[in-house]
Parts: sequence; C-alpha cells; structure tokens
Amino acid sequence: MVQPAPETKADEAFDPEWTAPSSTLEDGLFSYLENEPLWLAHELTALDPAAIAELNAGEAVDTLEKVARLERWLSALKAQIVHRVGTSMTERAPSGVEHRLASMNAVSETACVLNIPEGTAGFLLNESTALVEDFPTSLEALSSGTINYQHAQVIIRESTGIPADERAGYEESLLRVAPDLTRPQLAVRARRLREKMCPEAAAERRTKAEADRAVWLEPAPDGMAYLSAFLGAEIAVAMFDRLTRAARAAQGPNEARTLAQLRADALAGLVIQDNPSLQEEGILSGIRPRVLVTVPVLSLLGESKMPGDLEGYGPIPASIARKLAANAPSLLRLLTDPVDSAVLDVGRRRYRVPTDLKTYLRVRDKTCRYPGCNRSAATADLDHTVPWEDGGRTRPGNLACLCPKHHRMKHEAGWSVRQHPGGVLAWTSPTGRNYSTRPEDPPAAVHPDAGQASASARVSGRTPGSAWHLPPAEDPPPAEDPPPF
Repeated sequence: MVQPAPETKADEAFDPEWTAPSSTLEDGLFSYLENEPLWLAHELTALDPAAIAELNAGEAVDTLEKVARLERWLSALKAQIVHRVGTSMTERAPSGVEHRLASMNAVSETACVLNIPEGTAGFLLNESTALVEDFPTSLEALSSGTINYQHAQVIIRESTGIPADERAGYEESLLRVAPDLTRPQLAVRARRLREKMCPEAAAERRTKAEADRAVWLEPAPDGMAYLSAFLGAEIAVAMFDRLTRAARAAQGPNEARTLAQLRADALAGLVIQDNPSLQEEGILSGIRPRVLVTVPVLSLLGESKMPGDLEGYGPIPASIARKLAANAPSLLRLLTDPVDSAVLDVGRRRYRVPTDLKTYLRVRDKTCRYPGCNRSAATADLDHTVPWEDGGRTRPGNLACLCPKHHRMKHEAGWSVRQHPGGVLAWTSPTGRNYSTRPEDPPAAVHPDAGQASASARVSGRTPGSAWHLPPAEDPPPAEDPPPF
C-alpha cells in the first residue's frame, strides 16, 4: 500500500551521499525536488510488480492519482528544459542564416534525444517556449498538478489572435475551469472565449490556418494506409458530400460493401482515374507506379508469398505487388554481390550518380538517412559522405540519401557523418552526441544458391532486363569539374 509522504525533510529520510548536491545545478534541482515530487518519486519507484498486484481498488486509484501528479510536474520541468535547449543554441547566434541553422539544430537535437520526429520536436519547442515566456501561470499550474499537459496545450493553441495585453485574462479564465474539464471540453470553452474576446480576428486566423493546408500519408498495418488532408471546412465538406453521393448511387441489393467502403473506393477512383469508379480491379489497373515497388522474383512469379516493398510505405502483400508490377512500363533487375551486396562503383571517374545506382540507393535507403527523418528517398539528394573534392568516390559505400534540409545541415550546421560497411551512417551532432542510422536489409542480399533476386517496377523507359556493369580496373580522370558536395 502506498503511504502518504511523511512530514520530514528529504535529507532526514534518505542516504545523505545520494542527496548531497555536487554542483550548483544539482543543489537547485535538489531544492526543487525536496518537497512533494521527491516523495512521490520515492514512493512510486519502491513499488514492484508484486506490490502493485496487492493493491485494492481504492489503493490502485490513489496510486494512479500520484503517478498523474508526478507526471504533471515532470511535464513542467521538461518544458523548461526543452525551452533552455532552444535558447542555449540560439542566444549567441546572430540573426539571419546562422540563427536559422541554430534553430534547426535545436529541433534536431531535441528530436534525436527524445527519439521523436522533427515535426513533433518543433511543436514541443514552440509549446515549451510559449509556456515559459507567454503563459507562466499555466506553467506554474502544471508544475503544481492543478492542470495536465493537455490542458496547457489547449490554452496555448487556442490563444491565436489574442493580443498580448489580453492574454493574462484569457489564461486566468481558463485556469479557473480547466481542473474540472477534459481536453475536448476545455477546447470548446477556449474557442468560445477567444471568439468573445477577439471576434474580429476570425478572418485573420482562417488566413493563417489556410497556409498550413496539406495532404499527408500515414502507414497503417496490414498493407493499408491513411491519406489525410487539412483543408478549408467548406471544401472538405463538399468533397465528402461528393464521395457520399457516389457511394449511395452504387448501393443496391447485390452490393455487399458498406457506405464507408464505397466512399473509400470512390475517392480512389476519382484521384487515380478522374472518375468515381467503384470497381477495385478497375482502380488498380489505373495505377501506373511513379514510385519503386520492389518484388522478390519468386513472389513475382506467384511461387512465393514473400511481400513486396512499396516505396514510401513498406511491405505490401505479394498479390498486390504482382498487380502493380503487371502495370509497370518496365522492370529493373537489381543484381548485387552475393557476399557483401556491393553494387556499381564508378569511383573517381565522375561525380554524377548513374541512374541505376540512384535506383539502388533509393531501394536501399528508402528514406532520408538523417537521424529520425522519414522523408522519402524518392525526393532526396544523393550526398557523398566523404565529399568529392576531398577524394570521396561515387559508390554505394560513400553515398546516402538526404532530404534537402538535412543535406544542408550536414554541410552548414555543424553535423558530421561517417559511413561504415552496410550503409551504416554514424552521425555526430554539434553538441558532440552520437547517433547511428542503418538501412533495412539491402536488396537482393542473398546467397546465389537461394534462388532469390529482386525486381523493381519503375516508370522510366529503361530497357527491361539490363543489369549492372562493373567499372574498368583503372579509373580515368574526372571528365567534369567537381560540384560543391
């Protein structure tokens, strides 16, 4: 059973060697922790699975409440630390390009340390800055456990358009009701309050929101994915209405698909074939792949159920891969060394990467190879790990896919990288932290006796069946001036 914290000081209850501060930072942190959060952490870490299993319903709920209290305090502390990560990297950077690069480094370091996408890290930095600089009362309420982090997010995000001199009143009004509301309930209150305080700002907020319109793809399990769009409400409603009308028109006694399934098929038909075809085979026949679909040869022949790989998504069932390959203008064989999977090496003959080698690198890397980045390799730059002007060769062991943003950061923002066998990239950040990224299993990396190979369906007009060719033993001198990277 979890007991209430005793009314004693921390140094009277714990080993003094553990509590003794060894620096100014530890001294300040210890003073901050000396009260309730420290006792909560001590109590909760003393719980083992056996003790948890013995809790009755009341004790379990009480313990959960204490976990939530500690979690809120940690969220407040985390916000302050994340804010300091940002300011520590940007406060000495002058305005302009250097300040932008410093800001990008702050986002990247935060993303790498927390193992989250850079977009999420950017939101976290913005929210932390807002809490510390613009909503200090909310930060205090979060630290004391009065509100949770989701409450704080609502207060921040719904404040768009409220003048700085009215922000305190907005914040105070919401903090009075937040402890008794869920996040969605508080969001409704916040929007109503904002509209009441600043009705004239609605058009400005709409204009700002329109700048963020986008469409994005999110992989889902079992060969499925979510295709989402952020649009003006009137446009989204009109699109949904058209899909609904097409779906209802297809309903009948012999139609087994649900209305939701028919809407999805109508959307696929409209986007792929410019008409709301609701025949699945008709929709698939309209797909002309402009991304790579890598298919094991035995799966392509129907003799294996090994999945294919759809660029930008991942594994798809062999049956779907065969249908896509059937519509591809050509097939490209990716032949590799049976021992180490090494492919074409054009050495120092030229900087430009041959088309076949580009395709191999897209299949190998799949995404940008910067830590945490998931942008597709299809739109990435091909970067020489050791720059060409420093003697770097144009070969797989010295090339990697980097999106334009991270390509720039490698060369201008203080990051360095080394490439190890197997395409493993070892990155070092400006603060000296080390991160590694590695490709998935390389294409066709099997023993020749295994009877496996890979074929990639692609849209270009390359002659089917052509293979890799080895470079000459002696590299002739470069035929062109070396580019900048």
